[in-house]
Amino acid sequence: MKVIIIGGERVPYFLAKKLIAQGYDVFFVNKNIELCKEYSRTLNAEIINGDGTSKAVLDQLQIEEDDIVVLLMERDRKNFFIARMVQEYYGVKNVVTLLNNTENEDLFEKYGIRILKVTDLIMSNIEPLLFENEVVESLESEVSSKGAIVLKIDIDWEAKILRKNIRDINVPEGIIVVGIVRGSEFIIPRGETTIEPGDKLIIVCNKEKKEQALELFSF
Repeated sequence: MKVIIIGGERVPYFLAKKLIAQGYDVFFVNKNIELCKEYSRTLNAEIINGDGTSKAVLDQLQIEEDDIVVLLMERDRKNFFIARMVQEYYGVKNVVTLLNNTENEDLFEKYGIRILKVTDLIMSNIEPLLFENEVVESLESEVSSKGAIVLKIDIDWEAKILRKNIRDINVPEGIIVVGIVRGSEFIIPRGETTIEPGDKLIIVCNKEKKEQALELFSF
């Protein structure tokens, strides 16, 4: 089985690099000759300079049924055209394509073409940030009139509480860890929750406890 990547610019490079590191045979097709020259110098992959919509170019790949074809062309119609070609001519069952326009989703799904939606990829990264801000704003509106404040603290590799459970930190009275943003997750912490590098802690504390909270969690 091999992985065939058709189209794209920077994305296929890093995708190919990761796949090669995992031991997969990778084929890369692109009509940009300069890009192909660059990839041939830096990637241990089969590089073919040509138009991925051409069957003559696809024939060079010796495509087999169990191959995985990844389509990263800039237009959905091109991705769909190539997907149908590899399905019909070579019997490929595993086709993954970048979907640029969500209005075309039903068409791709009708033919069993797996899709990666640009909007979903973006939203998966910004949703935790949006949710985090909503949580903080909601908390601030509730506690600001009651003598409390909300803090957001980033945990780096130098933090003294790194890898510790919440219960082992000895959090003083008047300071509460109400949430942890970890990647795409929002975690409601418990005593056994471990603080990991890259975590963002959302803390509610009495105003007079601010410096104590910062000292406890930031250093």
